[in-house]
Formats: sequence, structure tokens, C-alpha cells
Amino acid sequence: MRNYTPVDSSNVDGLDHEDSDLYVKFKNGSEYKYSGVPQSVYQDLLNAPSIGKYLNSNIKGTYSYEQIA
Repeated sequence: MRNYTPVDSSNVDGLDHEDSDLYVKFKNGSEYKYSGVPQSVYQDLLNAPSIGKYLNSNIKGTYSYEQIA
């Protein structure tokens, strides 16, 4: 069980980062792991005005991912 940090987002429920892997839990219950995400990118995501926009612009399509739930 991941220890997700809750975020203020209409689509994302929580985020977690461990060993260069970013874990994203969506409000619909699905969870994804993005590989090779630096800590600095994770911090930028946490501090972004819009988590969803940052995720779409800087994470999706840049880092390999797999659905884990």
C-alpha cells in the first residue's frame, strides 16, 4: 500500500515518489507508476498551480509508465 500525499486536484487524488518512480492515484481509483522521474520534477509537480496540467505537459509522454491498479 502506497503512502500517497493528498493533492488539490479535480482529477488526481494523491502522489508518491520513491526511487525515481512517481506514483499517481486518480480519483477514479486507477493508479499509475511513471519511471525515471527526478525528485526535482516531483517537487515541481507538487507545487504546480494545476497538478493535472503539469502532469499532462511534463510527465505523460515523457516518462514510461504502467498502470498498477
